[in-house]
Amino acid sequence: MSGPLSYRRVVVDAPEQLRVETATLPAEVPAGHARLRPTAIGICGSDLHVLGGHHPFVSYPVYPGHEVVGEVVAVGDGGTVEDGGADSWIGRVAVLEPSLACGTCRTCRRGKYHLCEDLRVMGFQAPGAMAELADVPLDRLHPLPAGMPAEHGALVEPLAVATHALRLTGDVAGRDVAVLGAGTIGLTCAVVAREDGANVLVVDTDDARRRIAAERFGFEVAAEVGEQAFDVVLECVGNEGALRSAIAAVVKAGTVMVIGVHGHDPAIQAGWVQDRELRLQGTLMYQTEDVQRAIDLLAGGRADAGAWIDARVPLEEAQRGYDLARAGGATLKVLLVP
Repeated sequence: MSGPLSYRRVVVDAPEQLRVETATLPAEVPAGHARLRPTAIGICGSDLHVLGGHHPFVSYPVYPGHEVVGEVVAVGDGGTVEDGGADSWIGRVAVLEPSLACGTCRTCRRGKYHLCEDLRVMGFQAPGAMAELADVPLDRLHPLPAGMPAEHGALVEPLAVATHALRLTGDVAGRDVAVLGAGTIGLTCAVVAREDGANVLVVDTDDARRRIAAERFGFEVAAEVGEQAFDVVLECVGNEGALRSAIAAVVKAGTVMVIGVHGHDPAIQAGWVQDRELRLQGTLMYQTEDVQRAIDLLAGGRADAGAWIDARVPLEEAQRGYDLARAGGATLKVLLVP
């Protein structure tokens, strides 16, 4: 039997303390797991919150990496799949669904495993795959269809956030929808809303982000959202000002979807929510059907992954990748490449 395998991975030891370390994996893959060799890992806003010390639900050290696509290089005993057994995974390109649920709590029993009472997310409460290798549960992998560029798989996770949010929103066909925030999540939500037939306005205070939304994605854009003009407002920023603007901008009996992660409790216009019969809805992560729809949108060309990707940085230069992502502006999605 061969010995442990050395590999490189990113670790955030504490706020503003990121490094790339050498770690080891056992020679044998654990039962029910797959050994994934990532080919691209996205850096998202939540990763930046971890580095900045602003993420409300992590303890350090954190081993990031949840927007992950890679090649399956080995499978442990006990793994089975419907299409021919565990060995059929070897060599396949797959994306990671990073949620780890208990399967037994009340919400899991209701089929809402993404809201598990003991939910752990790889890259936050559990080790992620911002690394050269990672052992991940086999049932958390979704294979990409043949012909789909592997790199595009790194956009599946953020796009699944959007497909889930729009599924919860309900029918938006023919409705006026404002998306607050032209970052990756805002633009994935805007793309899915447009795909679902909505009339979409993308709102962002940053000139460069508005240009990206208009020129790369073809959206109507604005620097401010105004008041009582939209049937649905998707709040993808995660701060008090954006949420208050969203509530002010929705028509009576309209819907505000809270998609941005709020690090601090905001003060909102509760009287308006009551008096206008507004629906204030939160959304967390996604489920298998949302991941699959995201894959289908990317594979079918209805969501253009290339429009999001602005930089590719070697894993060893992870700090530079985080700095690029944190700079924002004209840089939308940064990928780390092992």
